[in-house]
Amino acid sequence: MELIPLTLGLGLLLTLGGLAGLGFGIYALGWGGRGQRGGVGPISERGIHAVAGLRMLVGGAVALILGMSVIWSYFSA
Repeated sequence: MELIPLTLGLGLLLTLGGLAGLGFGIYALGWGGRGQRGGVGPISERGIHAVAGLRMLVGGAVALILGMSVIWSYFSA
């Protein structure tokens, strides 16, 4: 039984991390901060979740694209 090669493992890790980031980003944009009051200074709790959700969507998309390209390069070589 062989171990998973490092390149394939890295690609899978990036892909799963990207999917998790996209999922959390969608959750933060859709449901985060509802029914909560307060926040940090002039920014409401909902606004904080909107900024965090957008950052997670972008980071998740980048990680997903990188992971898929690493997996693609592993199988095409």
